[in-house]
Amino acid sequence: MSELVLLAFKLGFIAALWLFVLITGSFIKTDLFGRKVSATELVAEPGASPQVAGEPKVSRRKARKLPKTLVVTHGPQAGQTRPLDEPILIGRAADCALLLDDDYVSTRHARIVRKADGCVVEDLGSTNGTFVNNQRIVTPTAFGIGDTIRIGRTLLTVER
Repeated sequence: MSELVLLAFKLGFIAALWLFVLITGSFIKTDLFGRKVSATELVAEPGASPQVAGEPKVSRRKARKLPKTLVVTHGPQAGQTRPLDEPILIGRAADCALLLDDDYVSTRHARIVRKADGCVVEDLGSTNGTFVNNQRIVTPTAFGIGDTIRIGRTLLTVER
């Protein structure tokens, strides 16, 4: 081979290595610090109800069937409970409402929101995924009383 071709291969290999390093650094940064969240997602208006505008009000009979409590049943935080009356951010970050000390949980892993017709869990682009009744979710998924949510090695159960 000529020296020019050999030099081109060397430069191409170095460029590929740097590309790999930059992509790996980007993934590590995202896992450590989370994704960018707009201010409108973080800050809710004071006194605003969790009900979204335009959603119908729920009758008292239906309200009795809605889940009210999230219980950690398996994992380092077993026994913790959280009411489902406001949005719950789940992860390892200090600003999460449900802080999970689990190596398989992302910084900001999932969000649970109560809507007029029930509760919804949303995976926030986590590495290991979020599971509802052992089914991996990719879109916001509704859940009800008795359902289980798995985040990392932590199991959460939904109760009345």
